[in-house]
Amino acid sequence: MLVGLNLIPQLTPKRIRVLFSRFETFGEIWAAPASALREVFGSSVLAEGIASARNDAAIDAELSASEDAGVRIVTLVEPEYPALLREIEDPPIVLYVRGEVKIDTARTIAVVGTRRSTRYGKMIAARFASQLAMKGITVVSGLAAGIDAAAHQGTLDVGGRTVAVLGCGVDVVYPKRNEALYERIAAAGTILSEYPMGTRPAKWTFPQRNRIISGLSRGVIVVQAPERSGALITARLAAEQGREVFAIPGNITSATSAGTNRLIKDGATLTEGIDDVLAEFPDLRRIRDAAPAADAKAENLSDRERAVYDLVRLEPIHIDDIIARGDLSPTEASHILLVLQLEGLIEEVEGGRYIRKP
Repeated sequence: MLVGLNLIPQLTPKRIRVLFSRFETFGEIWAAPASALREVFGSSVLAEGIASARNDAAIDAELSASEDAGVRIVTLVEPEYPALLREIEDPPIVLYVRGEVKIDTARTIAVVGTRRSTRYGKMIAARFASQLAMKGITVVSGLAAGIDAAAHQGTLDVGGRTVAVLGCGVDVVYPKRNEALYERIAAAGTILSEYPMGTRPAKWTFPQRNRIISGLSRGVIVVQAPERSGALITARLAAEQGREVFAIPGNITSATSAGTNRLIKDGATLTEGIDDVLAEFPDLRRIRDAAPAADAKAENLSDRERAVYDLVRLEPIHIDDIIARGDLSPTEASHILLVLQLEGLIEEVEGGRYIRKP
């Protein structure tokens, strides 16, 4: 029923929240007559529109389309739903997911910024994202051109985990120039959206999805943003959700940094490196301080074991690639991988792939 409610265009997140406050069960919402909906919203036109849009056949079609596309649907009541996102005022009732479904929101930081970024801004976004990823932190962004794309790429380039939140259906690639990046994220991270399959991007979909970017994250880093920017909307939503807001200072004569500089004046944490971010989260600092322990274990490995360990990063790698790149026999590779698992250095994920433990 949540999938069906999500298919009704008139039901914005705020209207769904109102319905949740007036009815005890999802079934009651789905079955409520137009007269009951009119009492809730005070509009006959809206009530009739919602009532007439409820369609069991549309739910079946949506489920079938998702399955055919390899997309998992996760509803608000399922245990796989991201814990931190569930806490916001108006969480999406449905998430469409490509890639890894489970998101550990205890270790998520968003990196966002303008589409019209400078070369410097993209470099900073990629650097911050890669450094966060190497600490075992999942980087969340919006797959837009500019800062978002640089953050995703910086994460993937060091074998890290990234989550892309779309302002369109999860099966729609936008912008089209990010198609290769979209496929990389789908293979090694997570792509998600609250919008039904096939939904095209629109001006209103991006501001609405920004609450998900901030809602999934412990904190939001704004790299570059002009005075009018979607990244500033994300920062505002983050503050309203009780998240930490970080801003990277920029040239006072640059329009692309006017918004980030204003965020700092308004109380955002001035951020020059990831230590400024980790300082706000004692538990993430412990992750940082614990990192050398893995390196200490790795020092005791044989040369062949170390060579295999160096091949396994935070992005899953298949055993066949390890055999080929390490010039190993299947038996030798399996033995070394088992040793590394017993040492707590790597773990096996689905499909004969391995990742390094952060």
